[in-house]
Parts: sequence; structure tokens; C-alpha cells
Amino acid sequence: MTDAPSQPFRPLSFLLGWIFPGLGHIVAGNARRGLYAMAGVLLLFVSGIGVGGLDCVDRTEDRLWFIGQAGSGPIAFAASYANDALLKSGSAAPMIEMPSSPRSPKVTVSAFKSIAHSNDFGTLLVFLAGLMNICVMLDAAVREPSSDAPISGRRAGERKAGAA
Repeated sequence: MTDAPSQPFRPLSFLLGWIFPGLGHIVAGNARRGLYAMAGVLLLFVSGIGVGGLDCVDRTEDRLWFIGQAGSGPIAFAASYANDALLKSGSAAPMIEMPSSPRSPKVTVSAFKSIAHSNDFGTLLVFLAGLMNICVMLDAAVREPSSDAPISGRRAGERKAGAA
């Protein structure tokens, strides 16, 4: 049994992939793979925001979900900041008082706060975008640079003529 040669871990590609999805592959010369990864991660992220609203990315109230969402990079932190600045502050919509027991403090939420299943689905989609980007970052860190180029005109998996 022969061991496959180990690829060195390139932390710069890993970091660039976190700063913007797919950027680690693009800088390493795997532009097509990077563009596909970028499209996939950003489509999941934007779909999550579209389904669940800006409220589905919340660093303070949904801390455990945000850990996975943060894998998407700075865009997750920007969405959480926008949630705090626009929705939780009341500048985007009026604040509504929520029903509570007489002894508990008064709780107000934005009129744009997403609730029920749409918020759950949006949170999940943004979480999956973060997890997918972590996989993409790991791939960028260990993939051979410029490995997207065609290999001598042959398709992957074909053997040379006469090879057993």
C-alpha cells in the first residue's frame, strides 16, 4: 500500500477563503473552482437572508448558530451588525412591545423581526453557507495550486492506451 503524497497546508489560502468565499482558490490559480465555490456560498447566504430576513444572523441572541454562520467570513459579522443597527435599534421599523408576565421586564422587538419557520430556515441556510465555506477554505489550503488546468487533454480517470 502506497501513501499518497501529502499536500502542505497553506494558511494564506485558508485565510483568504475566509475573508471572501472562493478567494483562496482564485489566488492559488484555481479560478474556476473559486468562482463556483463563491457562487455556492454566497447563494446560500443570500437565500438565507432572503428567506429569514436580516434577523436570522444574530451574534447575541443566536450565539451557537452564529458560530457556524461566522464561517462565511466578514459578511456574517456585517449582517449581524446590520441586524443590531437597523432592526434592534428601531431605526428601520417601529418597535413592538411583546406580551410578558407582570414581573418580567418589558421586551420590545422590531416590527421586521422574522418569526417561526421562515426565521428557522433562513438561520439554517446561512449556517450551511458558513459550514460549506469552511470546507471550501480547507480545500483551498491543501489543494495543489493551478490544479484546475486540464491535464494533457485527458479526462480524469482515463488510463493511457496499453496500460493495465
